[in-house]
Amino acid sequence: MRITKDLLHQFATDTVKQHRRSEPDIHAAYLMGSLLSETPLLGGTTDIDLVLVHKYYAPTERETASLTPEVSVDILHKTLADFEEPRQFRQNAQIGYPLTYNHILLYDSDHWLEFLQSCVTAGFHRADNVLARVNVMLASARDLWRGLYTLPEENHLVWLDQFLRSLALSADAIAGLIGPPLTTRRFMTTLNQRMEELGTPDAWDGFCGLLGCLGELDHKYRDWIDAFEKDLVHLADTISPPPHLAPCRQNYYVHGIRALAQNEGHNNPVWPLLRTWLDIQLALPEQSPGYETWQDLVSTLNITQDVREGKTRALDAYLDRIEVLIEAWSDAYGF
Repeated sequence: MRITKDLLHQFATDTVKQHRRSEPDIHAAYLMGSLLSETPLLGGTTDIDLVLVHKYYAPTERETASLTPEVSVDILHKTLADFEEPRQFRQNAQIGYPLTYNHILLYDSDHWLEFLQSCVTAGFHRADNVLARVNVMLASARDLWRGLYTLPEENHLVWLDQFLRSLALSADAIAGLIGPPLTTRRFMTTLNQRMEELGTPDAWDGFCGLLGCLGELDHKYRDWIDAFEKDLVHLADTISPPPHLAPCRQNYYVHGIRALAQNEGHNNPVWPLLRTWLDIQLALPEQSPGYETWQDLVSTLNITQDVREGKTRALDAYLDRIEVLIEAWSDAYGF
């Protein structure tokens, strides 16, 4: 099957129709994610990100399902109460950004979503709103960094999770000066592009240094991705996985990461591989079949337990650097 944007839009429309038949209180539905871009496919796979807005009650927060082996659907369920005071979303990157795009509406009762869009879009790209969005993310990164000092040493996975979440927020803060939040599969590719546009190559080098991917990694990717794939399958065979790690998304991750590893840019697969594999390790009740290879990834990236203190200090310095860059951007716009 040849997957085109028109076909993906048809999949999205059909999915909304199916949910409206089984969930009659759906008030609106709209697109977000990669389908808003010009190139939704990576490694021949993609997902369709939908938001279903219910009048009163959301049956679940998030669900994923397979449409074809190459395409899955990822649905967030919200209620009307989640969208009160729409002007506040001008300073909320996760919710606000998708609402600024044209052609996202899939279903809209009483033009409610059109009104919401107009409220959010007005002034969304104004400098004061941009600064508010990125400063919220930077403050959250700082909070997570402070928490690293209080985590017990015996659980390195929890420390690594919080370290990566802080690092991701710092990246989103600087990247948020000129664009929407970064996505997992294209995290490194997009971050590099944004930092080049901003003229901040030192911030890119600092990020890669904290992540431990400054060296040559191409010879490692095949074994890492093979073990990652086996652990992803093992997760589904062992427990009921969280929605983003459901079996319907295995091709989405594996094929996407393999495509990144085959293209130029040896850093690009590191984030989606590390972040998603860590989620698998955190979800499993015991060590995975690929745990030794996972440990090799962690060791190669130099994010092992024995370097926690040094990494935490380095993250502190990096957050300071991001703060300075944001302040310089603010000064340039007269704030």
